[in-house]
Amino acid sequence: MTTQAFDSRNKLDFEKNTEQLAEGILQIASDKSLKPTVAELSRITGIHRNTIRMRGWPMEKLEAIKESRIVEAMVQKVKAEKKQDPKTILMQRLEKSRLEVLYWFNRYQDVESSYATLDKRLTGVIESRAYYVDQNAELTAKLKQRDTEIQKLRDALHMVSVNLEDPK
Repeated sequence: MTTQAFDSRNKLDFEKNTEQLAEGILQIASDKSLKPTVAELSRITGIHRNTIRMRGWPMEKLEAIKESRIVEAMVQKVKAEKKQDPKTILMQRLEKSRLEVLYWFNRYQDVESSYATLDKRLTGVIESRAYYVDQNAELTAKLKQRDTEIQKLRDALHMVSVNLEDPK
């Protein structure tokens, strides 16, 4: 098989990219503010994400970094819990429950005052409604009375006009 002129250049590029990827992975492993993702590695090294994915090994290293960070976080959490004595833990829980009770008591007070205000408004609306229903009934009765008066006057006018038109 013949070697092409660009084979040596490709090999140099491959080695250079491998070195950059290794440095980027070391940088991600040492700095916890950097996410162990292909996108972050691509941003750091300047190598396209597809190129990184095609290599395979950088993805494995990034997964290992992710897992080690998870394990490290769990270890830190366990250490933090072990350092506290039971009395401190119980005091913290007591304080949290006291704050919770205080929160719900304040919420209850707010709802109770809101209820009292709304109850007063409802009473006012009911009284106002009753007044206007009475007014409506009164005005409706007057309207009917006047309608009957108008009808009587129309009948009277009709009789007078019939009498005037009909001379016997």
